[in-house]
Amino acid sequence: MTNEPVYLDHHATTPCDARVVERMLPFFTEIFGNPASLTNHHGRRAANHLEDSRISIARFFRVEPNEIYFTAGATESNNIALHLLRPGDHAISSMTEHKSVLAPLERFEKSGGEVTLLQPDGEGRIEAAAVMEALRPNTRLVSIEAANGEIGTVQPIAEIGVLCRERGVLFHTDMTQAAGKIPVLLANVDLASFSGHKMYGPKGIGGLYVRRGTRIEPLVAGGGQEKNVRSGTVNVPGVVGMAAAVQICAEEMRDEAARLAAIRDALREGIVTQITGVTVNGPRALRLPGNLNVSFDRVDAESLIIGLRRFSLSSGSACGSGERGPSRVLRAIGLTDPQSMGSIRIGLGRSNTMEHANMLIDDLKRVVARLREISAA
Repeated sequence: MTNEPVYLDHHATTPCDARVVERMLPFFTEIFGNPASLTNHHGRRAANHLEDSRISIARFFRVEPNEIYFTAGATESNNIALHLLRPGDHAISSMTEHKSVLAPLERFEKSGGEVTLLQPDGEGRIEAAAVMEALRPNTRLVSIEAANGEIGTVQPIAEIGVLCRERGVLFHTDMTQAAGKIPVLLANVDLASFSGHKMYGPKGIGGLYVRRGTRIEPLVAGGGQEKNVRSGTVNVPGVVGMAAAVQICAEEMRDEAARLAAIRDALREGIVTQITGVTVNGPRALRLPGNLNVSFDRVDAESLIIGLRRFSLSSGSACGSGERGPSRVLRAIGLTDPQSMGSIRIGLGRSNTMEHANMLIDDLKRVVARLREISAA
């Protein structure tokens, strides 16, 4: 019996699957060689496992192994992808992207580039037509996330990719929140970022898909690893763990997505029918299966989260949840500041059950009622 809160923040990170940990363990003490040391047995052995992992991950994303590069995480992958922009180029992205996309674009703009940030619709969606309208003769790159980690919106990556391909514009997608949860087709994508710890793998490891023929400039130089795209000794245990996590997702993703969507829908229905003054943020359909974002009138999200002692959840993205102020994602889809400040994000995952949903509904009814009483006093 444990007194630990029920974990409902799977968009921030996921626990490393026990099967992944088991697969990684030998690579800390037995298969510990540097994969760049190909002149000795230990290095070659590590390199072989590294390449086997690359093949496994590439197979999952339906791309070629030599198009997968390993990084320290999706933040680094996003920065590498956007590093190919040069002064005078024009880039298109959206207001709801992760900070690891928006911050490099801001830096690019200060260095002489041009950036257009598209306004999403009320469900957080960026249509291909909006991208089309924003294109300019000097547009070099479009970066639209595959799915949003705050409101769960799944973007029309296939349609945007076709549009970019037809016009000779590079297309990057941050698929960190989508990978391992829903299928992501990279047929017309040039660059795609992903991270191990969002799909029950280890932290500190991620990857970047780079379509063959796309020239990329490294952010980290010196060692020449990963074909000069990312210098530094490759984290072999992390890569092996991420590959193991990907393999588990390949086998279980479809059934798990259906299970989580059923829990999410029951949770949403219970909240909106049993609590007044509730707004569900984001789309009803085309949403990550484990995502639910809800605003409560006359309730402060921080106080609500503190009051929900049996649960661990957040009010937004992990990078922004420690900041006070309205969510930029929720503001972008039209919420007022009070609505934004009264919103919580529920991120369901493998450990969650329908019983947890019922527990949360009961606790929400009690805590929301108490907080509204206090605010009315």
